[in-house]
Amino acid sequence: MRLNLLLAITLLTILLTGYAVYAETPAPDSEIGRYQLFQGSYTSIDLKKQQTSMHTSIFLLDTKTGKVKRYLNKIDEAGKYIETWAPTEVAAEK
Repeated sequence: MRLNLLLAITLLTILLTGYAVYAETPAPDSEIGRYQLFQGSYTSIDLKKQQTSMHTSIFLLDTKTGKVKRYLNKIDEAGKYIETWAPTEVAAEK
């Protein structure tokens, strides 16, 4: 009798563990894996000094939309620390 009870509890534990594992599978439209990080470089142009500079940075790729953002951290003119993701697209003037 005691062996049957232990066997039933063990079997129930295995079934519940298996259910918990498969119940947590992400849906196809899930955000998991949507964003990817890459290291790369880009060139910036100083229009006042007519100079170009090469920079190394971290880029965030949104695989759903195809948009890329660049990691930016700096201290602005007022002395405030800024840390953000900046878009890499440049809006054209009309």
